[in-house]
Amino acid sequence: MLIDTTMHVHKCILDMLNEGSEKTGRKITFIIKLLMQRVMKDNQQMIKTNSRIKYQMRDEKENWHRIHIVLNEYEYEYYLDLRKFFKMSVSFILAYAVIKYLDKLLDGNINTDNYFYRNYIFMMESSDGIVQWKIYWGIPSKLPVLQNLNQT
Repeated sequence: MLIDTTMHVHKCILDMLNEGSEKTGRKITFIIKLLMQRVMKDNQQMIKTNSRIKYQMRDEKENWHRIHIVLNEYEYEYYLDLRKFFKMSVSFILAYAVIKYLDKLLDGNINTDNYFYRNYIFMMESSDGIVQWKIYWGIPSKLPVLQNLNQT
C-alpha cells in the first residue's frame, strides 16, 4: 500500500535537497528516505519524553514549500514513530537530517541500501483486553517471533 503525504520545508532546505538531487542523479524522494533512515541511528540522543512536539521556526509564508512524497506503509509508520519518539514534526526531522547528513550523503558516507526498513518491526499483542505495541528499531537476537519462525 502506498500513502501520499506532504512535508513542509523551508526554501533553504528545498534548495539543498535539489542540489543533492542534481549531484547524485537521484530523486528528492530517494534522498529524503536515505536521510530519514540515517537520522534513526541518532535515536539515543534524539529520543525525548514528557514534552510537546517541536516544529520548525516560523518564517514568511513565501519561504515555505510543500513537498509531496509517496511512502509505503512501513516508511509512513516509521516516520510517525520518529515524530512520536523524537518529539519533532516529521518536517523538522527532515530539516535536521538535511543539515546534519546531506553533505555526508553526497560524499558517499551514507549507505544507499535499497532495503531501508528490513530491521524495522512493529507488532501488536493483546492480552486480557490490554493492547501492547512493540516497536523494534533493529532485530534483537531473542525476538520471540523470529524464534517461532526458525522452529517451523
